[in-house]
Amino acid sequence: MEDKNPTIEFSDFVESAMRILILLSKFEKKKSFKMTFDKIMLYDFYMKFPNIMIPEREDYSTGYTFLDHYSFYHWKPDRDKYHGYLRYLVAKKLVDRNIKSNEFCYEINNNGSDSLEILRSAYAIKLGAIADYIKINIISNSDSKVENDIIEQSFKLRKLLSEEVTQQ
Repeated sequence: MEDKNPTIEFSDFVESAMRILILLSKFEKKKSFKMTFDKIMLYDFYMKFPNIMIPEREDYSTGYTFLDHYSFYHWKPDRDKYHGYLRYLVAKKLVDRNIKSNEFCYEINNNGSDSLEILRSAYAIKLGAIADYIKINIISNSDSKVENDIIEQSFKLRKLLSEEVTQQ
């Protein structure tokens, strides 16, 4: 029988919550923008797999990692896990959940911003740069366009990997 509630490693949980918090921080001043649950999942794929989704930006690339090679297995994201990440951030009073135009939206609050000031690491700075890229280059796209881009990049990676295997 399949486990309907698989466990998640604590470090993975914290890393995912941190990515989401950094993402939300970059949209703090964009009051007209609605950061919905679906947008968080879409944009987090960029945050989680920048080597795949932003290949033209060498400053984000560290070469393909093991997780990058299998990233296409992560699309569609686990909605329950994302609900857990967001419930955690709301419960810790780092993020507010509001209703805008009949949609639940998430915004970082002062506690969340203060917490990010403490999290100054090379990884956090890299995530901030990726979130800036999303803010500048991706948010103007519709959710369906972003999802199609994710699927397209995943197929490109799959093709690249299959070519590497056949050449060996």
